[in-house]
Amino acid sequence: DNRTICYIHHHHHDDGVGAHDGGDGTDGGGYFFAPYLHDAKLVLATLVISITFTMIYNFYLEWQVRQSSSSQNTKSKINAQERRLSVDSTSLRSSSKALITSMTSSTRTSMAASLADIEGISASGNFLSGILSQMWAHLDVAVGNCIKETLEPTLKELAVPMHFIRLVLGDVPIKTQNMFIHRPDLAPDKRGKKGVQAGIQIDVDVIWDGNCDIMLQATVNKSAKVTFGVKGIKLSGRMHILLSPLTTELPVISAVQYGFTNPPELQLSFTGAAGLVTNSLSFVQNALVGVVQSSLASMLVLPHRMVMPMDLGTYDYFDTYQPPVGMVRLTCVRGRGFKLLRKMILNDIPDIYCVVTLGASGAFRPPFRTTTKFNNLTPNWEDESCDFILYDMDQKVYVSAYDEDTSPMDPDDLMGKAEITARDLFRNEGTCELELHMDKKKTGCYVTVRADLFYLSNQLQSTTSPHYEGKNKLCGLATIIVTRAFDVPVPKADAATYIKVTYGEGCKHKKVFMTGTVSDYPGIDALNPMYDSVFHVPITSEMLKSQQPQSSPNNKSSRKPTISSNAPINNLRTSITRSNSSCSKDDNDIVFTLIDTYGANGTSPNGELGRIVVTHDELRRTYEHTITATRPIGDGGAKLEFRVSLKGMQSEDERLAWLNGGIPQAMTERQESMYSSLYDGLTKGVTIRV
Repeated sequence: DNRTICYIHHHHHDDGVGAHDGGDGTDGGGYFFAPYLHDAKLVLATLVISITFTMIYNFYLEWQVRQSSSSQNTKSKINAQERRLSVDSTSLRSSSKALITSMTSSTRTSMAASLADIEGISASGNFLSGILSQMWAHLDVAVGNCIKETLEPTLKELAVPMHFIRLVLGDVPIKTQNMFIHRPDLAPDKRGKKGVQAGIQIDVDVIWDGNCDIMLQATVNKSAKVTFGVKGIKLSGRMHILLSPLTTELPVISAVQYGFTNPPELQLSFTGAAGLVTNSLSFVQNALVGVVQSSLASMLVLPHRMVMPMDLGTYDYFDTYQPPVGMVRLTCVRGRGFKLLRKMILNDIPDIYCVVTLGASGAFRPPFRTTTKFNNLTPNWEDESCDFILYDMDQKVYVSAYDEDTSPMDPDDLMGKAEITARDLFRNEGTCELELHMDKKKTGCYVTVRADLFYLSNQLQSTTSPHYEGKNKLCGLATIIVTRAFDVPVPKADAATYIKVTYGEGCKHKKVFMTGTVSDYPGIDALNPMYDSVFHVPITSEMLKSQQPQSSPNNKSSRKPTISSNAPINNLRTSITRSNSSCSKDDNDIVFTLIDTYGANGTSPNGELGRIVVTHDELRRTYEHTITATRPIGDGGAKLEFRVSLKGMQSEDERLAWLNGGIPQAMTERQESMYSSLYDGLTKGVTIRV
C-alpha cells in the first residue's frame, strides 16, 4: 500500500526537522494530499464517464428524432402516392362509381359548409359605440345594479363570503367594433320555412377599459373583515345580440337576447390592503378573476343568455328560445414539430397530451383530455374524440398541449395553446392544422384538429345505434324549458320562488338545475312568476342502458348480429320494443320542483310547494318526443308551464339519406312498404300491432 510505505518512510527517516517538513526545509504539502490522490482520480474518471455518457445519450436522442422525422416524411409520401394510385385505379375500373362518390362527398361538404358560410352585413360598430357613449351616464347605474344583483348571491356562497359596499363603473364607456349582422345559423332544410322565426343576430366585439370604483368586503370570521377595492377592469370579448322572434306588428321585435359567444378575457386591478397582496400574488388574483368569470359563464356566456322582453303582448319564450346548431365531435388527429426538451444535464423527449374545450364548456364539465403519448415527437390521437353541444358557429375550439411529468412536485409543462372557431373549421372541410403559441409567440409546434357535425333530429335511432356508443360520445340531447308558473299559493309580499329541475333522480348520472329566484318587486308578478330558463342534458348510451331490456342468460336462441337486408326493420323493431319495455322509473325521469325560499322582506321560506314528474317512457312515446304542457304542481292550486323534448343525432350521411326519402338503401319492396307504414304510424301517434 502506497500510504503505508509513505508513512514508514517518513517515520524511519525523521531527522528532527518534522514529519511534515521536507528534508531540505521545503513544505511537505504534497505528501499531505497523497492519501487523497486516488479518490480524486476516481471522481475525475466518474465525471468524465458521466459527461461522455450524457453526450452520447443526447446525440442518440437527436439521431432518433431525425430518423423518426425522416421515416414520417417517407411514410407520408408513400401514403400520398398510394392514395393517388388508388384514385387512379378506381377511376379506371369504375368512372361512374367515382362520379357518384364525388357527388356525394361534395354534397356532404356543402351541408357542413352551408352553416359556416352565411350572408350578412359588416359594419364598424362606431354607431353603437356612439349610442353607448351618450347613454353611459344612465347605463352606469343600471348595469351596476344588474351586476350587483347578479354576482352578490354567488359571492355570499364562497368559502370567504363577500358583498359589495360600493359599485360605480366610472366614466369610460364600452366600445364596440367589428360588427356583423346576419340571420342565426339554421339547418339548410329549415331555412325559408314558414313558422321558423329565425330573427336577426348582431355579432360585435366589446372592449372596455374601465376606471371603475368598486369596494368589496370579505368576512373572514365574525370579528375579522377585510375591505378591498377594484380600480380597473379590462374586458374584451365577442358578444351576440339576438332579436327574435320577429312579428308583423310594432315594435316588430318580441324579445332581445344578449350574451358572450365565448368566455371574455378579463383583468382586474385591486386597491386597499388586500389589494397589495392580491396584485403581488398572482394565484390570489387568478382565483378572484376565476370567480367573476364563472359567474359570467353561468349567466352571460353561451349556452346562457340574458332575455329582455320587448312586447309582453306577443312575447313567448318558447318562440324566443334558440336551439343548438347541433353536436360536434372534436378530434386531435396528430401533432408535429415538437422538439427535444433541453434539460440541465439530459435532454428529454416530451410525453405529450392535449386538452380540448369548446366555448365555455370547461366551466360546466371536465375538459376532454387525450391519452399521453410517451417519448413521441409526432403523437397521434386519431382514434380519440369527444362530443360537444354546438350553440353557435362562432364558438371557439381551444387546444392546449402539455408535457406530462410523473413527479407530483413537478407540474405538467405547457407546450403551447391554439384556438379556432367552429365556423373556420367547417369552412376548411372540418380539418385544420393549428400552430401552438406560447406567450403570444409561435412555437413551431402544430396540432391537427378535426370536427364532425351531427344534426339534432326527431329520429331516435342514434340512442340504440352502436355507432354512438363509446367513451366521450353522445347519442342524443334532452332539452328542458321552464317558462312560468301560475297562482303560487303564497302571499304576494312573501313569495320568492324558483324551480328545481332534476334529471335522473337517484342514479349516478343525476343532474340538477335551478332557475333564478323571482320575488316581489315593482313590475314583477311574484304569484305568476316568469322563469324563462332552458337546460340541456347530453344523453349517452350509458345513461340509457338501464332503459333497455336485458337478454335472458337461458335464451339459447340468441345469435350474433349479422348484416342482412332485414337490418333496418330489425333495428326499428328493437327500438320499438325497448321504448315500451319495463325499466327503472327514476333513471331518466325529469322532476320539476316548485320551491319557495326567503322572501324579499325576510320572511321564512315555505320550502317545497309541489312537484311534477315526466317519465322517460312518456317522452319517448309522445309525438316527435316533445311534451309542451301546463300541469298542476302541488295541492295549492299552482300550475307550471314547461316543455321537454328528446332529440337523436344524425351524421351528415344519415341526414342526407333521410332527407332523400327516409328509406334505407338496399331494401326490398315489401320491406320498404313495412318501413314506411311503421314510420307513418309512429309519427302520427297511431298504435300499431305487428
